[in-house]
Parts: sequence; structure tokens; C-alpha cells
Amino acid sequence: MISVPIGAARFNYRTAAAIIHDEHVLLHRALYEDFWALPGGRVEILENSRDALARELVEELGPAVNVRIERLLWVVENFFTDEGTAHHELGMYYLARLDEPSAYLAKDRDYFGIEKDLSLQNTPIKLLFRWFPLSELAQARLYPAFLRTQLTDLPAFPEHLVHVDTDE
Repeated sequence: MISVPIGAARFNYRTAAAIIHDEHVLLHRALYEDFWALPGGRVEILENSRDALARELVEELGPAVNVRIERLLWVVENFFTDEGTAHHELGMYYLARLDEPSAYLAKDRDYFGIEKDLSLQNTPIKLLFRWFPLSELAQARLYPAFLRTQLTDLPAFPEHLVHVDTDE
């Protein structure tokens, strides 16, 4: 995975899916975290971001998931601090859809998955997936924070954003 410490900071190359269905978006978080993000993960060396996203979604949700990655929405230079470390992240954000029928389309329940990145504690990280109404994202603890408003107004063409997240 492309996540490199550089001095006192860290550079990440991440890809993520805005999976939208019936005016809801699918978000996830590690069980130990108190914030939400779009599903996805880090790109591997010599892997393109679209293939990395497909791989990450199968790893996290399981081989039965059937996701269609439609188009690139944003290329984001995101700057944030996590656990005291400054991060410079390059993120590729795609619009994606779950093909119907899908066991993951019910909005009235949570889903669980696994992050197979073992670098943190040498054990898989349990993930929680939940559908959020687009109309309620402004109040969600969702990062990067620009997603709270931008997911309700998707661009027609890919946009480049520079975003600085603060702990809001």
C-alpha cells in the first residue's frame, strides 16, 4: 500500500467509492473510530486507483459484493492530522453503484466487514458499514469534511480539490 512516512508526516494514496442508492450513501468506519468515511483504501504500488477500489471493496465486504465503479468525481489533495501525525493524502473518489439485487442495499441495518491491512496491530480491523440519508450528511462526523455537502451535489465532470480537514 502506498502510505509513506516522510519526516514527521505521512503521505497516503487512497481511493474511495461514493456508493449512492435511494438518496442514501454507504459509509464505513473501524469499530474503534468515532468518525465515518467512504469505503475504499490505499492503492498498491503499480496498481491504478480504479482497480484498487474494486479490490478494496471485495476485501472489505466480501467476494459476493457486486459493485459497478461508474466514474471519477474528485481528485483530492487532503491535509489532516490523525493521532498527532500530519497527513498529506492524494484521494481518488469515484461514483459507484451496487448492482441489484444486493444483500447490502437494505437501509435499516448495519453491515460488518474486515480491513485486511494488518500493519496497525497485526490483526484484521473490524469495519462497520451503514447507509446515511444524503439529507443528514451535514450533521455527520464524516471525513474528509467536504463530503458532507459535496455528496448531495455531484459534479458532472471530475474536479480537483485541495482540502484541509480540521477536527470539527
